[in-house]
Amino acid sequence: MSIVLDCPTKGAMRFTCAQAGCPECLDVLLREHSGLVYWMVMHQAGRKTAYADLLQAGRIGLWHAILHYEVGRSTAFSSYACVVIRHQVWQLLRQEQKAEGWLEADGGEESLERVIRVWQQEQVHQALGDEMEVLPKRLRQVLELHYGLSGAEPQNLAQIGRGWGLTRERIRQLHEQALCLLRLPALSIRLRSLCERGERSHYRKTLHQQQSRQRALRRRR
Repeated sequence: MSIVLDCPTKGAMRFTCAQAGCPECLDVLLREHSGLVYWMVMHQAGRKTAYADLLQAGRIGLWHAILHYEVGRSTAFSSYACVVIRHQVWQLLRQEQKAEGWLEADGGEESLERVIRVWQQEQVHQALGDEMEVLPKRLRQVLELHYGLSGAEPQNLAQIGRGWGLTRERIRQLHEQALCLLRLPALSIRLRSLCERGERSHYRKTLHQQQSRQRALRRRR
C-alpha cells in the first residue's frame, strides 16, 4: 500500500514546482484555470470544428502556458494564458480550414514563440503608455515628439524648441526631467519587470544616476 502525499507548495510557487516536474501542482493549476479554456472556446461557438476538439486544443494551450509562465513578471497568468490558449485554438481552426480548401496549403503559420513575443511587446508598449500618462503634459509631449510616440516623425531637441519658441537647452532639460521621472521605481516597476530590469542592482544604478544628475544641475545653478 502506497501513501500519496499532497505537494505542500502554494500560491504562485506552484508554477515553479509544476515546471520542475511536479504532477500534483500541474494538475491543481490545470483545474484552477480551466475556466480560461472554456471562456476562450466559448468565443468560437458556431464553428464547424467539434466543441470537444476545441476544448482539447484549449487544454493543451493551458498546459503550455503553465509550463512557460515566468512567475517573476508583473503580467497576470490569466493574461498570458489567454494568448497561448487562443493561439492553440486558432492553430486547430487553421488546420481544418486548410483541409477544407479555405487556406493555401503552403500558408505559413505563426509559431507560439512569435505570438508570445508580439504579445510581450504589446505589454511593454501599454506599460510605457500608462507610465507616461502620469507625467505632466509638457514633459509627456517632449518625449512623444522626440521619439515619435504619437505616430509622427521623431524630432530632435532643436526642432521641438523652435516649434515651442524655446531654446534647445531648455528642451533638453525638459527631456531629462521627463526621463528622470519615468525611471522612478514607483512609476517604472511594471515596465522594468517586463523588460527584465527589475532587480535591486538596476534600481541602485538608477538611483546613483539620478543623484549624479541632481548634483550636476546644482553646479550649473
